[in-house]
Amino acid sequence: MMFHVKHILLAFIFLPVLSFSQGNFSLRDTPFVVKVPVDEALQTFVDRELSKSGCTKEEREFFYWVNYLRKNPGLFYSNCVVPFLKQFPEANGKEAKSLEKDLLASSKLSLFSFSAAATDAAKIHCADLALKQSNIGHVSSDGKNFSARMRLSGLTKCAAENIYTGKSDPLLSLMMLLLDIGLESAGHRKNLLTPWYNQMGVSIQTHRSMRRSVLVQIFSCS
Repeated sequence: MMFHVKHILLAFIFLPVLSFSQGNFSLRDTPFVVKVPVDEALQTFVDRELSKSGCTKEEREFFYWVNYLRKNPGLFYSNCVVPFLKQFPEANGKEAKSLEKDLLASSKLSLFSFSAAATDAAKIHCADLALKQSNIGHVSSDGKNFSARMRLSGLTKCAAENIYTGKSDPLLSLMMLLLDIGLESAGHRKNLLTPWYNQMGVSIQTHRSMRRSVLVQIFSCS
């Protein structure tokens, strides 16, 4: 199975883009199976945050796993990354080594709360990518770049965006964003572990080819 991820970081909306990257990687086409006890306190938090969000089951799962990562990066490494690398040894390269270092060295981070503005922006761009565009990217089909899209969404303090396309599996999607295989900057990972982002929106939609999903994740700060 082939994955494609893109990252953009805009530290402050009125500053130029600081980094941009993309990458492709193929894994064996087998399900990612991991047995991790549900964090009941975290699940309660997620359920409360998303109670009126209209998020799909997959989007709720992704929201949970991202916050599971933020709550305890070291535990996420042990419970999720290690089993992933055992099941998919082809992903166990230099990026996996740097991910181990980053997660084990990372302090616990604040959980992401739900952002209606970021979610609306993610839904609009995800639909645009899934239905109207041939390639994934941060420019809309009508020519609006990331900065313009964020201004229209009311996210004028700080924002960042990760994009993934591939197999529809929330935890697998997060794993590929964290690994950033082939990307020296590890930009997706940096977004996910940036302390000052405290709000998030996500949209996961089926691509018009019906062979893959598109995920757009937008970060913001209050």
